[in-house]
Amino acid sequence: MKTAVRVPPLVALAVGAALWFVPTLVQRAAWLLGDDDRAVDFDLVLVSRWIAAALLLGFVLAVERRPLSSVGLHAPRGRDVLITVGLAVLALVVSVTLYGLVAGTGPDQQSPSGRIVASLSVAESIHLIVNAAVVEELFFRGFLMERVIDLTRRPWLAALVSYVVFVGSHVPGSGGATALTMVAVGSLLFVGLYWVRRNLLLCVGAHAIGNLPLLANALA
Repeated sequence: MKTAVRVPPLVALAVGAALWFVPTLVQRAAWLLGDDDRAVDFDLVLVSRWIAAALLLGFVLAVERRPLSSVGLHAPRGRDVLITVGLAVLALVVSVTLYGLVAGTGPDQQSPSGRIVASLSVAESIHLIVNAAVVEELFFRGFLMERVIDLTRRPWLAALVSYVVFVGSHVPGSGGATALTMVAVGSLLFVGLYWVRRNLLLCVGAHAIGNLPLLANALA
């Protein structure tokens, strides 16, 4: 009986990075084709992010031949859920307070993400919150951290890489004020949760709570 050849962690990381940029390539292709409708671009990017996440899970199952638990997908304990909610609310209060001290109230409408958030309806804001929580946690925590751990055997290094890449990736779109306050504080919680519990669903829930301010403008 032949044993499956395990995909090297570095190759897996390269595949994950390539899939992460699929939505960006889709958006650029739409622009090249002359699509100037930003609302259509927004929907297109979110759909392509769901597709990229599905492709990543397909890669884990079909190519790596590993279970979904290899990206942290398993049921959390009730006690962990309660602790996560409490920590997420605390992190949200701290991050909003820091952002208010640095940049004032409301989204940074000078940044690309800020302009998009300011134009969203309630339904679109909810879709963005869910999409960001699921897709970003899958890529940056469940996949990135696990494969860096496979590669280096150092969870602390995986946490550091995830934190730096995640916060850094938000600077161009969200602006420095948002990235270095709200994203930086929230990411500390997401990385810490995954380091300690290795449970993706806890991180998804914490991320969704941390993104609740995205609803503020739509509800105003």
